[in-house]
Amino acid sequence: MHTTPPFPTRPHSAAHQRTGAAAPVLIIVLALAISAAVFFLFTRKKIEEQKTAAAQKITSTVGADPAPGPPTGEKPQPGTPPQPGATTAPGTTPPSSTPSPKAATPAPAAKFGFARPLDAAQELARALATGDMSTAAALAAAGDPNQTEAAAALWKNLTGPMGLKIGPADQVQVIGQVDNFTRVSIPFVKPDGSIVRLQMDLERDEKMGWKVGRLHLPKELAAALPAAGPSTAPTTAPTTPTVPTPTGPTVAMAPGSATPPVPPAPGMSSGKGIPGALGTTTNSLFVVDETQDALSFSSDFVGALLRHEFTTAREWIVESKVPAERLAGLCIVFEEGEYELKPGKPLILTVANPEVSWVIAQVQSEKLQQNTEFGLELQRDGIDKPWRVVGLNLSDILGSFAQSASKMGVPYTPIVSNPRGGESLALYFEYDSAELHPRALKQLEIVAGLLKSDSKKKLTIAGHTDAMGTDDYNIRLSQNRAEIVKKKLASLGVAAEQIVTTAVGKAQPLSPNQKADGTDDPEGRSRNRRAEIYLDF
Repeated sequence: MHTTPPFPTRPHSAAHQRTGAAAPVLIIVLALAISAAVFFLFTRKKIEEQKTAAAQKITSTVGADPAPGPPTGEKPQPGTPPQPGATTAPGTTPPSSTPSPKAATPAPAAKFGFARPLDAAQELARALATGDMSTAAALAAAGDPNQTEAAAALWKNLTGPMGLKIGPADQVQVIGQVDNFTRVSIPFVKPDGSIVRLQMDLERDEKMGWKVGRLHLPKELAAALPAAGPSTAPTTAPTTPTVPTPTGPTVAMAPGSATPPVPPAPGMSSGKGIPGALGTTTNSLFVVDETQDALSFSSDFVGALLRHEFTTAREWIVESKVPAERLAGLCIVFEEGEYELKPGKPLILTVANPEVSWVIAQVQSEKLQQNTEFGLELQRDGIDKPWRVVGLNLSDILGSFAQSASKMGVPYTPIVSNPRGGESLALYFEYDSAELHPRALKQLEIVAGLLKSDSKKKLTIAGHTDAMGTDDYNIRLSQNRAEIVKKKLASLGVAAEQIVTTAVGKAQPLSPNQKADGTDDPEGRSRNRRAEIYLDF
């Protein structure tokens, strides 16, 4: 009987096992290959597109063109117009030069995000100092990116042909508030070493922080505005030639003129603008101020007072309306209290009319731990005339200063109302003393300057005392106080015949010598121990 050999199951099972184990490995390898292919075909391309978009966004924040061309040696992306000077690779079809609607869209506003107007102005000053015209232009035109090119040309002209150098960033100053803007000035140093200030009105934007709303150029810097380029049109007839302006239209030249007129660049204007403190009426970003506006004038005037430059400040007042005593008293208060303008909002323009303006000056004194203010009333005879101060409201600052006088010893209110009407300068003395207090010396230097400027001017010095002591004693003491003031003025160069002295004693107190209950009032008596100077001119 024939028997079929047994089926070799063991060898067959081993081969089957090896085949089954290899199949999953092949599947995994195939999946990895497919994933790699998908990555290189799709994902990597998407990443590169995202990188390009991010680079363009970063570039736009510093004023670059919104769609820059490819780096040298790289192939332009499809749909990108060729850049100036670029060549097309052999065998390829040049892309259409007609820009797409998307490419013609204005560049988005640069998003700098400044928390304070001073920060934005200082950053602009730093960009100019380092020659970074791109950033400086983007900052100036942050509110209107279409003006970026004009801003860049302005900065280049100021620092190039005109030879100006930007001042230090720490000299950039907030001037004050006008309308809804905060005015900031940026100093430029002229070739002769003098300083000229360019001013910017900044406004707050909820999305991008503080941005430039208007940029004011003084008339002397108007030449920095970008000029029109030469005409490239062929001359075919002896007609009035034209030249292209920066915006495209043409401007006619007068027959026989050798040079074309210089039109303002896009967004720029100049003229004798009128209303209010702005000096120029325009909605443009760049403005040329034909005359100094009220806010700038107030800044210069208050600055002179803070530097105790009485003579300079006096040139800007109408003395028939602002007595010299008030101006001198304010200089004295500033010096004694060591006042300075509040950095955040030093000046506020409250009324802005073509020929009348009101400004509030806010000051602070670290020495007295005090914040206070005073008012300026400005007027001019015409829109092309300079501003003058016709009113000084000192009630707040003098009141605050008087309240702080006790911290400094002798009461000290340099301006007081006198019985003859008007105001006088007051110098105070210690009890039973005729010695001048050191604080009086600055007052007398100012008064001496007034008298020496005109020998026909005269003043009267009246000595006063408190109610302590006999009448005869107080008359002699008040006379001594008046004479010591006259002696000091003589030492400062004032002729004796210009000074008249009188002794009043206790007859004209500024404050009660006693309280309501009849008890002594030392504080009231201290204000009565004084010498008053009446300027009779």
